[in-house]
Amino acid sequence: MIGRTLAHYRITSRLGAGGMGEVYQATDTKLDRSVAIKILPEVFASDAERVARFAREARVLAALNHPNIAAIYGLEEADGGHFLVLELVEGETLAERLKRGAMHPVDALQIARQIAEALEAAHDKSVIHRDIKPANVKLTPDGKVKVLDFGLAKAFASDPVSALSNSPTMSIAATDAGIILGTAPYMSPEQAKGTVQVDKRTDLFSLGCVLYEMLTGRQPFQGDSLTEVLAGVLAREPDLTLLPVNLNPRIPALIRRCLQKDPKKRWQGAGDLRVEIESILPDPNGLELRSEARPQSVWRTAVFAAACLVVGALIGGIGVLRFRTTTPAKPVRFSFELPEGQIFTRTGRPFIAFAPGGESIVYVQNQQLFMRPMNEATAHAIPGTLLDVSTPFFSPDGQWIAFYSFMDNTIKRIAITGGAPVTICASDPPTGASWTGHRIVFGQGGKGIYEVPDAGGTPKVLVPVDKNEYADAPEVLPDDKTILFTLAKGNGNDRFDKAQIVLAEPGSKDKKVLIDGGSAGHYLPSGHVVYALGPNLLAAPVDLKRSTAGGAVPILESVLRSGSGMAAFAVSNSGGLAYVQSNAGEGTRSLAIAERTGTTRNLALPPGSYDHPRVSPDGKQIVVQTSAEGGTLWIYDLAGTTSIRRLTFGGGSSVPIWSGDGKYVTFQSTRDGKAGLFRQLADGTGAAERLTSVDSNEQEHRPRSWLKDGRTLVFSILRNNDWGIWTIAVPASQKPTVLEDLVGSTQGQPGFSPDGQWLAYESDESGTRYIYVVAYPKTDARKYQISKEPSDFPQWSPDGKELFYYQSVNNKLVSVAIQTRPTFSFGEPVAIPIDMSVQGQTQQYRRYDVMPDGKRFLVLTTNAPLGTRSSPQVRVILNWIEELKQRVPSI
Repeated sequence: MIGRTLAHYRITSRLGAGGMGEVYQATDTKLDRSVAIKILPEVFASDAERVARFAREARVLAALNHPNIAAIYGLEEADGGHFLVLELVEGETLAERLKRGAMHPVDALQIARQIAEALEAAHDKSVIHRDIKPANVKLTPDGKVKVLDFGLAKAFASDPVSALSNSPTMSIAATDAGIILGTAPYMSPEQAKGTVQVDKRTDLFSLGCVLYEMLTGRQPFQGDSLTEVLAGVLAREPDLTLLPVNLNPRIPALIRRCLQKDPKKRWQGAGDLRVEIESILPDPNGLELRSEARPQSVWRTAVFAAACLVVGALIGGIGVLRFRTTTPAKPVRFSFELPEGQIFTRTGRPFIAFAPGGESIVYVQNQQLFMRPMNEATAHAIPGTLLDVSTPFFSPDGQWIAFYSFMDNTIKRIAITGGAPVTICASDPPTGASWTGHRIVFGQGGKGIYEVPDAGGTPKVLVPVDKNEYADAPEVLPDDKTILFTLAKGNGNDRFDKAQIVLAEPGSKDKKVLIDGGSAGHYLPSGHVVYALGPNLLAAPVDLKRSTAGGAVPILESVLRSGSGMAAFAVSNSGGLAYVQSNAGEGTRSLAIAERTGTTRNLALPPGSYDHPRVSPDGKQIVVQTSAEGGTLWIYDLAGTTSIRRLTFGGGSSVPIWSGDGKYVTFQSTRDGKAGLFRQLADGTGAAERLTSVDSNEQEHRPRSWLKDGRTLVFSILRNNDWGIWTIAVPASQKPTVLEDLVGSTQGQPGFSPDGQWLAYESDESGTRYIYVVAYPKTDARKYQISKEPSDFPQWSPDGKELFYYQSVNNKLVSVAIQTRPTFSFGEPVAIPIDMSVQGQTQQYRRYDVMPDGKRFLVLTTNAPLGTRSSPQVRVILNWIEELKQRVPSI
């Protein structure tokens, strides 16, 4: 990069890096001046909407013409990228100065006054900094203060603007690599909570923190971990006794008012704060106040001084004792909503993890990893992880994240700051994983528990399992040998609630049952195992030496679970707990008929765990699955004259579809332990007929669509970790025939057009899931990409003139006009104003169907009124382990 020219800026040296890109010194060849260049990361620069938003904000920020604010000269574009042109400020940062210790009160007040002047000027233009801290304050050689990166927090926030998107989201230290925005000791309580709109008073809280540190040489809120620091910001008061003893008493009062938890009790404007500082500056030590005191004789002064020394020594001793006495921090609870348009991906796999030290959470959203540091108010995407990922987990030091990539079926690792991921090994999708020392341990379902060096290599079996057993959620216990994991049996969706949490030695098939009934166990240093049972979290005290557990106590309700047993929670060794609350309506969904206008009418059925609804060809009945007994199918007469009727018994049943004549329902069933295909007469008479058997190298079959001849079924096969599209003639006289099955990618959700001449399906062969259409039978290589955004669940209209699909990037149902004669052509996607929030909660099942008239839709809804449903929430409890010890005593 050094020596390269961007537009008319020649880069001369590297200054540093941060979350929002690398910073370089450059020469403006037009004006012959030195500037700072900040190159935006591709994840932001490639987002046209975000760049447009930033350009609007940058114009406002460029108007901040003040001697204490480092200027923004421009937002430029070159070679397909975007970069900021900033004022190059010479000198050291305040953070660098404070490494040498506390400052003289006069110097500290002078710096605070200039920062307040900068804030006053910016606030007058409705610009909030949101990240005042020593690293963002430059001290020039001539004694002037320059506040860096003013207002860029809002500029980098993504639309739509919400309470959270107005909070800091990126690194903005122009010359200090690795400094993160919103560092916990300087963050206001409202920023830390991430639940309210911040205003200019958040900057005044941060300025109070900075002034406190300048006078004491230490931050006002400290702790052994970031969670303790954040708990202090939210719940504790700073220790003002650490301020110099000879200060003007107005200074502690000023700081105390800055650091009020309630914004209404703080200074209400930077101008008022500045005036107060200016009035204190002539008398920082309160000499005028002391001079008003009555003169005393020399001996009385000496006695008083001696007494002060004695009292001071006593107070000092008490202070030392107090400092050495550790009072357990109180639990701090907060939550944050996931931004609109983000959905959990591959919810059958783990998608949330807590760093061992509790400093951050990572989770999977829209096929990418997002990180939410506990010292920031929002999450940010980790560059380099847009790889259709799942199962994130941290390295022991919290500096790396490993994850599984469905793009190439490998386990990878990446630095928490992003970059180029490193492949560790090829693997089937892990059923849970953990990182201990220099090895990674991961589940492989029916194959057992495996391990691989974190530097890469060939996985080897660590703990084998028997036939029909399933290994999940492994972790290595503190003895660095014993493996704790979930052992499930069978293939039903309820197998995890009937599972056992067991202990096993490497290489041994002997397993000691620690907890009978539950899954996703995690051991804590407090001597507890936290695990999931149904939608609840429980904790049990354990004695690992004796391999026993005490009575379990429920600790949380309504934790998100998937049909495959995944529980959306994570814990840190430092005592943090994060979990995803069950989505609105998840498990209490309603069946409804929706008009194209968006008007929705619920059917006369009680709410339930409905999924994958399908309407019969004549439009008189529907079939729907529920989660009861591992999966059951039900028939309902839309006339509403009869009760809903159960169709399947014995073994988990799911993914129902109708035959073309409406006589049969075809479905997947695990009644023999393998997920093959069956069909059952819709009236419930007779026994279910097997259509396919799952081979040894296959995991499951799912039915998708019948050809109009009633003899050809197109279905999906999960084979060697890839979904492919196959057909079979019924009765099965031959083996299945492949239609689309590209190695290393997924092709799924196929559906025949009503005339049987075209096949619509989704595929991620390009790296992103799009909807495609090919001719059937496939006589040539013609393929039409219908969607332009990430999309799922295509479905033809009954007349074949439209193709509907779910646009996952913005949670919409869209329609595309289709013409097949004389040649195939298609139009632009048109959004249909039907609420699709329930669809966004799964990628396994299509939660809508098209009614035979092509004008209405069978959909799933929640009981919450349209437009009032909240986004999925990640709830966090810091210092939770102390509460756990009280509720669940150790054994």
